[in-house]
Amino acid sequence: MASVENRTSSLADTALSRTPDRAEDTDTLLTPLLRWSSSHPHSPVVAVRDGHRFVDRSAADVWSDVRSCAKALLDKGIHRGDRVAIMAASSLEWFEVDHAIMAVGGVTVPIYETSSTDQVRWILENSGAGLVFVGSDQFAEVVGKTGISAENIVVLESVAFERFIATGDAIADRDLDERVEQVSAEDVATIIYTSGTTGRPKGCVLTHQNLRANVRQIEDALGGTIDENDTALLFLPLAHVLSKMTALYCIDRRIKIAFGTGVGALRKELVMVQPTIISAVPRIFEKVYAKAQRQAVVAQRARIFERAVRVAIRFSRERRDGSVRRGLRIEHALFDRLVYRKVAAVFGGKLRMAFCGGAPLGEHLTSFFDGTGLRIYEGYGLTETSPILTISHSDSWTPGSVGSAVADTAIKVAEDGELMVKGPQVFGGYWQNDEATADSFDADGWFHTGDVGTIDEDGMVRITGRSKDLIVTAAGKNVAPAPLEDLLRPHPLISQAMVIGDGKPFIAALITLDEDGVQDWANQHEYEQQTPVELATSIELRNEIQRAVDRANDSVSRAESIRKFVVLPSDFSAEAGEVTPTLKVKREVVLREHAGLVASLYCES
Repeated sequence: MASVENRTSSLADTALSRTPDRAEDTDTLLTPLLRWSSSHPHSPVVAVRDGHRFVDRSAADVWSDVRSCAKALLDKGIHRGDRVAIMAASSLEWFEVDHAIMAVGGVTVPIYETSSTDQVRWILENSGAGLVFVGSDQFAEVVGKTGISAENIVVLESVAFERFIATGDAIADRDLDERVEQVSAEDVATIIYTSGTTGRPKGCVLTHQNLRANVRQIEDALGGTIDENDTALLFLPLAHVLSKMTALYCIDRRIKIAFGTGVGALRKELVMVQPTIISAVPRIFEKVYAKAQRQAVVAQRARIFERAVRVAIRFSRERRDGSVRRGLRIEHALFDRLVYRKVAAVFGGKLRMAFCGGAPLGEHLTSFFDGTGLRIYEGYGLTETSPILTISHSDSWTPGSVGSAVADTAIKVAEDGELMVKGPQVFGGYWQNDEATADSFDADGWFHTGDVGTIDEDGMVRITGRSKDLIVTAAGKNVAPAPLEDLLRPHPLISQAMVIGDGKPFIAALITLDEDGVQDWANQHEYEQQTPVELATSIELRNEIQRAVDRANDSVSRAESIRKFVVLPSDFSAEAGEVTPTLKVKREVVLREHAGLVASLYCES
């Protein structure tokens, strides 16, 4: 269990750590797949979509594919420490190429599919990657514009990829075996560039040891709650460190991974795969909740749904306290038939555990889903920390928090509220950026997370926002935007909410509409013929949003409340650079793109 060290009576000086007795892990990221292919060569390690079904691939087949790709990399002249980039959707091929790069001692440089040409050029130039795997001809064109020659761009499509693989046929097995044996835990495994919500992306250098330590830390936290009978659906980009860690953890625990084809196909593929575990960002759960709420309204069962939500939350809380009242159990059983099973069906019907990161989900939704039978384990971390720093442990699950520190990890709250951390999963620095590296650590080696949070007496960590996002109004009031934004996003009409007001006389918000939710609302209110722009200015829709804002305002003081808001005609998008691929809002970009609207909010005051 986590121990809490009180240096003074102030919570700002609290540190916590968990340090079990365990021999140092000297395995590399290749070790789990090697062991699986050796001990259980015919067991399914992954599943890939083939039309309307998912087809299993054995551990032996996957390792054979990795070796073939690794031989082609050797033929291409990739040496130890060379950087190789991948710009493609998550897939088995992405996974295999990543392992092949590591097998020859190379370093994987992931690039998001949504990256612009300038971003791709910066990452390739900064990392020095000379060979790039891409998911399509479209991405090949983007990479080609950066100056990379066509012969150093490999398209992960059957014919082109097969031609590349065939070039390794002349490489002897022993040559590859020697290279694999040379890979050590201290070697750099990947350079993952930050999503760049502000400024140019920085390359986070992560070693095999960093990532392996995090796998072990997660295993320590979760205990035996997950085993080889589970199936994970992986649909987030493997370019994101949370998705990569999910894959690494599953391989280590011999959990089959089903590679989804993207968030757009998630609804269908959840039903096809019927996973027992997933990793997701809060927006996925918010959208499921909002959809269930919309369907209840359309079916004129809004009051039933609201009652079912309250019962699920109370059931979750009383069960955590150790005793559920008989009347509540009966009511819960009724709503299980009417509501909860329908929610479970959206996730495929067998999902029992989910891991959520990227931003806090909130106590309300976490308890609701737990009451329906789905336990969501929130965690917290950054690309720089491999990524997990805290997680809701199996023996101390606490909605509203992001859990407590994982093994061998120390966290403290600085005087200004920023979380500072140490641990084996924390990176050593940014690629070719000594200045940024120096700025990220204090003199005692504590890493500045940039996040503001608290730690309670039980060691539970709560994130209140990013320090750089903290709003200081003209009156000097400090306002963390995240709590209000988290309360607004689950509303069925709202997709994104961005709270603003830095240096301004009051707090305001930019709100975007959920396409499906607005369509359902328009059908109900006879607005079917109106355009999104017309709907965004509808007085009736605005009144619905105002009621959601009023409810969110009930949770904060007058000085922190949203006084005005504007409804935007279109949602924020990764293509427009307004959100990251994991749907985090790029505040500076949005403020720049909508400067006129922001100015109008305050000019009218």
